[in-house]
Parts: sequence; structure tokens; C-alpha cells
Amino acid sequence: MQLGHGSHPGRVREHNEDYHRIKSFVTPRGILQLTAVADGIGGAVAGEKASKLAIETLTEVIANYTSTMQQGREVITLEKAIERSFTLANRAIHQASLYDPNLSGMGTTLTTMVFFEGRAVLGHVGDSRVFVTRRGEIRQLTEDHSWVAEQVLKGFLTKEEAENHAYRNIITRALGTKPQVVPDIRTVKVQPNDIYLLCTDGLYGLVEAPEFLSEMKGNFDPQASMDYWINLANQRGGPDNITGVVVRILP
Repeated sequence: MQLGHGSHPGRVREHNEDYHRIKSFVTPRGILQLTAVADGIGGAVAGEKASKLAIETLTEVIANYTSTMQQGREVITLEKAIERSFTLANRAIHQASLYDPNLSGMGTTLTTMVFFEGRAVLGHVGDSRVFVTRRGEIRQLTEDHSWVAEQVLKGFLTKEEAENHAYRNIITRALGTKPQVVPDIRTVKVQPNDIYLLCTDGLYGLVEAPEFLSEMKGNFDPQASMDYWINLANQRGGPDNITGVVVRILP
């Protein structure tokens, strides 16, 4: 596979509360590829800490998972390992917010795709997104855990109204804001020529899905395209932090 990634604070905010990671792990059964993005909430230090803590916890769980495999010991399913990482990250962030007044109310989105043995396990909490491009079409694999998304599902808002609603940035599920959280976990069968894009709302809020799709056609370079999308979001005002990871599955 080929990967591209990037993060930028944008043109308005002084701090970058987003955090992301791409990391490969060697296992007896092949390479395991971790990708993840997180969008911290709580402002400045708190948001930065929450998103980093989520990514670091996820990375540690996956590292332990692959280490156990390398030792020839029996491992739990990858789906269960990712679900556990969300539980542990939520607990760590929530407890940190209780003990330090400066971190009160902090939380973060977390969206990950872990590629291994011809499949990808997707874990998701919040309103960061995963898109897949397959056979010339792009579609969203995640559901936003947000107030406006819930209103759309209930039929109270249209998708167009939700995009410009005053409450569009209010998320209803995040890591760390409550003692417990339930992540969305699903397994995706990966196909040759698939392109997966993980991104925070600072990117998809300013660059639309058809624009992602247009860039992914032809001689697609993941890193060059990611740099282009981040620059495009900044040209359009960059009011939020901008982060993305893109994965191209080679034929």
C-alpha cells in the first residue's frame, strides 16, 4: 500500500488539537498497518492532550497485540483489541480530566483503520470520517456522532441543512467526556485499488467528497494529494485544524 498524511493548525487557531498516526508492525502473519486521526476538544492544552492520549493508547494496545503474536502466544481478535483500546483511552482521558482542573471537560474523536491480512478493522467515535473510493465511486464508511447527524436520521433536518447548521460542531459521542463510551467497530474487506481517507472535520468541512474523488483518479499520489487538500482547506479559510491520512491499496 501507499500512504500519505498531514496535519495543519489552519489559519485561525493558534494550537493544533488534532493528532494522527501511521505505523507499521511486523508480525509472523505479515505487516499490520495502523492509521488513525483524532480531533481534540476542550481547548488548547486540554484538546491537544486528549487527542494525543487517545492515539498513544491505541498505538500501545496494537503494539502489545503484535508483540504477543510475535511471541507465538494466542491473541484475541483484532476487532476486540481495537475495541479495548477505545475503552482504555476513554478511561485515561476521563480520569485525567477529573484530576486536573485545567483539563476539565476535555475529550477527543478517534477514528482508526488497522489493515491486516486482507481486511481493515475500523474503530470510530466522534465526527471524524473515513471515506472509501472504489470503482470510481466515493462513499462514507463512518457515521457522525453529532447532534445534526442524529437530526438527519430522525428526519428533522436535511443533509444540506445540517452542513450549515449552527450546531453542526456539537458531537454526541467522544472519548473522555463520560466514564464509558461505545465505539463503532466494523470490519471492511479490502480490495485492490481501494483508496481510504481518514480525516477530521477541518478537512472534510471545506473539501467536499466529489473533490476528493476527482483527485483520486488517474496517476494518484497519496502524499501529494494530501498536501493539496490541506492547502485547499487553508485557501478556503482554514477555520479549524486540518488533518488527514490516505491509504492506497496497490493492485
